[in-house]
Amino acid sequence: MTESRFIWLATAMAALLLGCAPTQPDPRDREAVRDAIAQAAEGEYRSDANRARNQYRNPVETLDFFGLDQDMTVVELWPGGGWYTEILAPVMADNGKLIAANFDPDSDVDYQARIGKAYLERLATEPGIFGKVETVPFDPPRKARLGEPNSADLVVSFRSLHGWVNAGVADDVFRSAMEVLRPGGHFGIVQHRAPSGADTEEWARQGYVPEDYVVRIARNAGFHLAESSEINANPRDTRDHEYGVWTLPPSFRACRDIRDEAEKQSCMDHYRAIGESDRMTLLFVKPE
Repeated sequence: MTESRFIWLATAMAALLLGCAPTQPDPRDREAVRDAIAQAAEGEYRSDANRARNQYRNPVETLDFFGLDQDMTVVELWPGGGWYTEILAPVMADNGKLIAANFDPDSDVDYQARIGKAYLERLATEPGIFGKVETVPFDPPRKARLGEPNSADLVVSFRSLHGWVNAGVADDVFRSAMEVLRPGGHFGIVQHRAPSGADTEEWARQGYVPEDYVVRIARNAGFHLAESSEINANPRDTRDHEYGVWTLPPSFRACRDIRDEAEKQSCMDHYRAIGESDRMTLLFVKPE
């Protein structure tokens, strides 16, 4: 038990003895927020595979860097299978709001419709965890509205930016984030990182995007770069893999078709030793 939790429990017991209601933890207390994120990251409702990725995705440090508070309105862009939703939903449930802007389940693009439907099914399986999550189809520029203007405190995206580049909608996404955020609100981005100055379109097809490109299009949309972090950096990632970022865990695409089990395991062990991709972690702010 952390010291902050012990203090709260002691306060609650004293309050009960005095016949008054205990004070709830402050949703903006940084240690309390970090504790809530850590507990959600290790939640028993999460699969072993998802919990195992905590070491690579660093959710406590990343969301703390983004300034997450439990009473915020947060928009998560393209949550995919919901890895971060599994953490954000319980953290935001009591005092905040989580809006998931995912693929349109009615999309004409098969994989987008499939992922969009699977995400909704995942939310429905555990209403006690995900029952308060709001969803909005996000398919810019056709469906680019994330909510009422100036209504969100924080927009977050995790490893999706190469998809925006490949679809030719990166500028649209940043404009949508700018519109929904209140003045002073933040846009936090984690993305597989290409070498500085690299050809953006060429590298995006491999899953990587240059950091200087991200900063540039963010500024073009009106954002200021508040801070960058190496929380999710991985210097072991040489970024010269046959199948791009999908060569590395958890995809192991280079190992999938190997029939010999010993050889396949050796292949996976090789890439597991590298770990997941080298990633930039950037925090942008909408001017006051």
